[in-house]
Amino acid sequence: MQQQQGPQIDITATTEVLCECGNSSFKEVMYMRKESRLMSGLPEDRMVPIQLIACDKCGILVENFIPAPLKQFYGKDAIQSF
Repeated sequence: MQQQQGPQIDITATTEVLCECGNSSFKEVMYMRKESRLMSGLPEDRMVPIQLIACDKCGILVENFIPAPLKQFYGKDAIQSF
């Protein structure tokens, strides 16, 4: 089976992303939100996973990777670290 490949990236033409603490490694973190069945129209409440990126050293969420609609919940003004 042939694997599909994405666009070729020249790693030398990229710049390193650093956390405010100076760390360059990150991890995916999962937050959960609950949506009421009354809002969704479903027979039961449902859990909604929110996947974000945090610094692997200090745990601060990377502001640039938080989608705009979620910044009010997970941006710097809402939460400092997980």
